Amino acid sequence: MEISTQALFPTPVWTARFDDFVEFNQRLLSAIHDLRQQLPEGVANTNVNGWQSPNDLQLREPFNEINARIMQICQHIGHACGYTSQAEYRYQAWANINTPGAFNNPHIHPNSHLSGVYYVSAPDDCGSIYFRDPRQLSLMSPPPLQSTNELTATEAAMPAEDGRIYVFPAWLEHGVQPNRSKAERIGISFNVQVVPAPLR
Repeated sequence: MEISTQALFPTPVWTARFDDFVEFNQRLLSAIHDLRQQLPEGVANTNVNGWQSPNDLQLREPFNEINARIMQICQHIGHACGYTSQAEYRYQAWANINTPGAFNNPHIHPNSHLSGVYYVSAPDDCGSIYFRDPRQLSLMSPPPLQSTNELTATEAAMPAEDGRIYVFPAWLEHGVQPNRSKAERIGISFNVQVVPAPLR
């Protein structure tokens, strides 16, 4: 007898790495540092210590190219998910600088469909992004486990890496581990809301 497994209601995390990230990230680093000098106070959301920009990178010319790349990836994902081709993708992005010791508390992104992060500078041991199983009912009576795998894990971490992008459902709870390196962990986070195209 053959036993097969079929995944129902899977929780996807999409990832890619830009081929030209070394030169590309140098330009982004310069733009982010310039923005930090202009807005040294930043904003406070889920970040504990560190610095975060306002969520308006989509309006700032130095970030036009990364915005376009992220949108292209999200539209590819939307097509794979079956979103209508007439849908409008509303996008916003912000920069994060996690200084040594900084981290991000677990959170979700309301009023969005897709969220993600692109890593501009990710030194070793700078803190992985981690995700929590959204199916709380699965925790009501946990079985004894010898080890965990993709069928039984309740939390999963994915490493930060220069030039790497992760995209995930905006409802998926996630956080960032503390930066235990001696350098800054720098990334660009984003939200995408997918809405029906306006009537013309």
